[in-house]
Amino acid sequence: MNIERRLITNKLLTALISGTLVATAGGQELAPDDPSIVEHLGAWFRDAEGSFDPETGIWADASGNERHAVPVGEVNVGGPVTFLAPTLATISGGAFSDEELPSVHFAGDADDLLEASNLNGEVGLTDLTIFAVYHVDLLDATPNLTRALGFGSLAALQANPGNHFNLACDPSIRKDNGQLGSGTYTGIFPPQTTFIRSARMSPTSVDEWFNIEGTPEPVLSLQGVSYTTSSDDFFFGDLRAGMTPVPGFGALAVADIDIVQTIVYTSALTDDQIAGVNDWLGNNITGGSGGAPLAFTEIVLSADQRSATLTWNSKPGKIYAIDLSNDMRAAWQELDDGLDSAGGETTSTTVPTFAGVEPDPLPGRVFYRVRETQ
Repeated sequence: MNIERRLITNKLLTALISGTLVATAGGQELAPDDPSIVEHLGAWFRDAEGSFDPETGIWADASGNERHAVPVGEVNVGGPVTFLAPTLATISGGAFSDEELPSVHFAGDADDLLEASNLNGEVGLTDLTIFAVYHVDLLDATPNLTRALGFGSLAALQANPGNHFNLACDPSIRKDNGQLGSGTYTGIFPPQTTFIRSARMSPTSVDEWFNIEGTPEPVLSLQGVSYTTSSDDFFFGDLRAGMTPVPGFGALAVADIDIVQTIVYTSALTDDQIAGVNDWLGNNITGGSGGAPLAFTEIVLSADQRSATLTWNSKPGKIYAIDLSNDMRAAWQELDDGLDSAGGETTSTTVPTFAGVEPDPLPGRVFYRVRETQ
């Protein structure tokens, strides 16, 4: 028997003992730069600690497209306003991490905005998908005026060209010449919580999901409301107002905003792709190294092929389970669900190549997967 490996859903790793790799069934963790979607990756702001420079205020684009987010600086339409750089901070990991997460912090008592320009060849978008890992403390803010990120910024322009795509906190999508979904969403915006927000627009619909505890839940689905955005410039901060009100456009929207990671696509990803990227984000919440991903590092088959010794990347204090399948069509069979981590590097165990009574002959191929259970 030969040994190969394959990664599948949400903290699962499958190893195939066979001469041929067989396609897995079901959903699959999908890295943001996976070949199936990387063509439409417009910008990726990840690893706030590693890619945000607090001295210059520049958040480097990790997509390879060089669409770095830079401080907006001075704007002078209805009067001069200088938008400063945000700062580097930490925020609670919520349900995704027991540790504090590095974040780019936009303070409620400052005019601070970042802009990443030209994500779509200076052409507005009819198709887009945004993933954001972030945390908002609304302070004195009005939720529909508090818009932490999106295409187009009324504050940055001090004018209103409309047809923006801003992620508000009520949790509608806001255009600044209208609104999408106010009063029709099926979930509430989670203030003071670190969560993953996914938003998509296609020529036929606008859809949105909140992922607060590991599973993206739909909160908005609207048909026949699509449009072309007025800009392909992407902003972070208080897009609608901030400390200095926009001339002629109403009240302040003061909030503390912490953004951990943001991914922007210039296409409308499918539901499965959105679920897959959510799985990846849940396991790589900061987007940085954050320790090695859950993956087998070595598989050693015994000489008699009755057992295999599995070694995988592990974390201190975690508990793991090992499952087995012979054909990936029937249900997984659990071999052990109480494997304590051996520490912060790798953990090993030896398991049979079959479940239950030893078959005769032995199976020609076996799939294993490891799960983090606690």
